[in-house]
Amino acid sequence: MPRESLLKDDQIIYNSMKAIHGIPHSKIEFMLKKSGGPFAGTFRLSGAWGERYFYIKVVTKLNPTIAELVIHQIKTTPAPEDASPLLVSHYISPKLAARFKQQGIEYADCAGNLYLNQMPLYIEIGGQKHTQRPPSADRLFRTAGLKLVYLFLRNRLAVNATYRMLADDAGIALGAIGSLFSELEKRGNLTVAEGERHLVAVEELLQRWQLGYLETLRPKLFLQCCQLAPGYNIRQLPERLKQLIDGKKILIGGELGASLLVSGFQPESAVFYLNPEQQLKTMLQLNLTPDPEGNITLLQPFGRQCSWTGWQPEGLTLADPLLTFTELYGSSTDQVANKLYSQYLVPRLGQER
Repeated sequence: MPRESLLKDDQIIYNSMKAIHGIPHSKIEFMLKKSGGPFAGTFRLSGAWGERYFYIKVVTKLNPTIAELVIHQIKTTPAPEDASPLLVSHYISPKLAARFKQQGIEYADCAGNLYLNQMPLYIEIGGQKHTQRPPSADRLFRTAGLKLVYLFLRNRLAVNATYRMLADDAGIALGAIGSLFSELEKRGNLTVAEGERHLVAVEELLQRWQLGYLETLRPKLFLQCCQLAPGYNIRQLPERLKQLIDGKKILIGGELGASLLVSGFQPESAVFYLNPEQQLKTMLQLNLTPDPEGNITLLQPFGRQCSWTGWQPEGLTLADPLLTFTELYGSSTDQVANKLYSQYLVPRLGQER
């Protein structure tokens, strides 16, 4: 396959196989390309030592926050039968490599670093440095593409909406829609039959979107990290929002939003989505002070579909459960994240984890 025809994710798969190709007398056979699972493909690695099957988890660029989400995704998502996850990325630093090894996650990167640690194959190659800049994400996982994919994950039927409606709902340029649809189809997440579009491999798309949201979209939405003044706590915020004239214009997400959607969860942080012109007034009314380490994050919404249209507490407006779910990463919120996924996302995605 000509390298220039590959999408960025496919380039990473292609280049990360370098160290595996170097295993003496071994053969790689790609078996499957996306069939609805949360993986980019599967392959068989065989040799005189035996054989193993892997499914591929592609992450373009890794940092500590993204790494924790990747660990959560791999640990909580069933693998295809008789296959193990293999994380592939542009470059995996020694610090992140140690974290993945601690979690028992096998990996390969484009620099030639490799970690395989299950019978009958034990290989570790480290210390390989990559001097090239990591590839930029495919257009689908840059800002405009992430906003559009959000609409499809929120409502799979949205793939058949008009271009104008999609552009307005996502808050992106009309001219971008066609090329983003083409890329979605090229990477195996969209089929067209009898004049209708159908979203496929939805779980894989969801997990890839989560990574893109944290890495690319969320930083562009960021307004401020804050801390509550002494004497106030997170759990008082819903009642205090009800007392504000514009309180319903503020969307509640993060752990606080999750606690209002799933009973029995005690939040330790919150995410509020609000327009920038509301920021200062809201901070004063809620006794919030700027703090880069604060547990209350202010983000601006995008497009027209960030709010939850289902049941919500009287006098409050919740962020869409997809946004709330995506803000929950790390072992401390695994349980509530799984509840959110089962109760609110499964009916949309049409499949169980």
